[in-house]
Amino acid sequence: MDIVMLGHSAAGKTTYVSLMYAAMRDGIQGFSLRTDDLHVHGALTSAAESVLRGRYPGMSSRRQVFEFVLQYQGRDVLPFRWRDYRGGALTERQADSQQAGQLQQDLVAAQGIVVFVDAHQLLHDSASHRYTRRMTVLVQRALEARGDQLTPLVLAFTKSDLLDLGRPGLMERLVEPFDALIAGVARTQHLRGAVALVACGPEPVNVAVPVLWSLHYGIVGRGLALHSSFEDSLASARRAAANDTAWDRISSWWKEESSWAEISARHERAAQAEYEQLEPLFEPAERLAGLLEGVPCF
Repeated sequence: MDIVMLGHSAAGKTTYVSLMYAAMRDGIQGFSLRTDDLHVHGALTSAAESVLRGRYPGMSSRRQVFEFVLQYQGRDVLPFRWRDYRGGALTERQADSQQAGQLQQDLVAAQGIVVFVDAHQLLHDSASHRYTRRMTVLVQRALEARGDQLTPLVLAFTKSDLLDLGRPGLMERLVEPFDALIAGVARTQHLRGAVALVACGPEPVNVAVPVLWSLHYGIVGRGLALHSSFEDSLASARRAAANDTAWDRISSWWKEESSWAEISARHERAAQAEYEQLEPLFEPAERLAGLLEGVPCF
């Protein structure tokens, strides 16, 4: 699964990755993350420890790709890539910037998109609405170019610890710049949107929500694809079995070609192999659905 994280400079993306990894590495209700890259593990762990002590990392200056594996109760469930872009890639012209062009390509191909917005800046700096519109246009174009692939979209509003969360109408003000995008997603069957108020500091809040929401639908999408393949293999096995006769077995043996019985058996084995990959996804998918039940969605 490929997940693209985008947001403008200073939105907290770099800080988020380290805190998200640290939280998920320690485990949340049976779910955890691992990486086979010891350098990435060490760098993210060290960065998270610094943030928890109040020291923040510098802004990302380049595109980064992290290779992770979601685990459930110690068992690998879903490998995924988490792609991070420097904020400047959003405002640069594709014709002039390799990263801007790569961002658009990755958005179209992504199986999950997480949009990071500095909530405090959005509420207090009118110029931030221009940047937000730019992100909205990029995401809308990418989603329209993808067809009907199941895709999770998360709007992650960072620095929520600087907001008065009890203020009436706060959420409405935050999502207002995304109203058209939210309405478009809500009209579809294959797009699943969520809103997360996130704080990436010494006292992290909701850092697991964006990644778990994305991975939940990654598991669901993987399960749907396996189920479709399983059903196709079973149907092929039944069609082949319907043509099985004693004469076909004899003539196939004589011609040194596969009989319908052998073809049916191959399809049955394929169906069994697909089910063996599908069955372990049931429990983590259901568990994640319950874990994310209270997340605002659209």
